[in-house]
Amino acid sequence: MRAAPSPNAGKIVKVRWVKRYRDEATHVCVGEVVRETPIYLVMRGALLNFHKGDNELDCENEEVRWIPWQQIAAVTELPQGMKWREAKFSVDETGRVLFR
Repeated sequence: MRAAPSPNAGKIVKVRWVKRYRDEATHVCVGEVVRETPIYLVMRGALLNFHKGDNELDCENEEVRWIPWQQIAAVTELPQGMKWREAKFSVDETGRVLFR
C-alpha cells in the first residue's frame, strides 16, 4: 500500500538548517517539496552556503535532499509562481538571503 501524498508536495519553500556551532556556515535550500515523512522533509532544490557578513554565496547544483526535521530551523513558503531555478541569490549585511 502506498503512502498518501504529502499535502505540501510541489510547494516552493526556503529551508534553513540549525547551526551546530557559531562559526559554521549557514545552509539554506531553495526549491520545491517532494514529500514529507515523520523524520525528513524531502526537497528538490539548490543549496546555498554562506557566513554572516559574506557577500558571496556558494550555490550547489540542484539535487534532491532529505533534511531531518530536527535540523530545520525555519521554513518559509515562497510564492508558487516563483521560478526558483532561474533565481539569482545574494546575502545582505544581516545575513538574509535575497532573490533577484
